[in-house]
Amino acid sequence: MKNTIARNATVAAAPPPCARRRENRIRVNMPVRITYQGLLTEVSQDAICTDISETGIGFETQAGLYVGEVIYLEFPHQNAVPVRFQARLLYKMGNHYGAYFVSPDSSSHQS
Repeated sequence: MKNTIARNATVAAAPPPCARRRENRIRVNMPVRITYQGLLTEVSQDAICTDISETGIGFETQAGLYVGEVIYLEFPHQNAVPVRFQARLLYKMGNHYGAYFVSPDSSSHQS
């Protein structure tokens, strides 16, 4: 029986995350501190912000994060308190993550 599948056939893949973005991102290379809930306590880890927009961020880190997880991002500000944002992880590709910013009141709070 002859093989009828073309040798150079490709499988359609989902569009890359950047194709679904609502806002264009600006490429950057700046430090950011990631804070997330570890197994027993809150954990902080350094990262590098690779791109950012009004609605989302891309960054690289060695932290073991999970898609869907809510994290905090702190950007150092010279001679001032760091700027802190809450974000939900949208995708992971190796050590590169994409996240969108969420308002603090959109996640559940415990009393």
